Amino acid sequence: MKKISKLLVGTNNKGKYKEIIDLLPKYIKTHSTSEFKLKSPKEDGLTFRDNSIIKSKYFSKQIWHL
Repeated sequence: MKKISKLLVGTNNKGKYKEIIDLLPKYIKTHSTSEFKLKSPKEDGLTFRDNSIIKSKYFSKQIWHL
């Protein structure tokens, strides 16, 4: 199995970004969506999980267009 070496963290919130990267192994190179000037999508899901899926789908599509 291939190890993850780079990860886009789907948030523009600096505090949330730091909380997430603090949980990850240090060998993973992380990027925030703000580095790419990507605005967050409308989070209109009913749950935290729904909104996470909305954001992950949105950002995964946006990053391939850069």
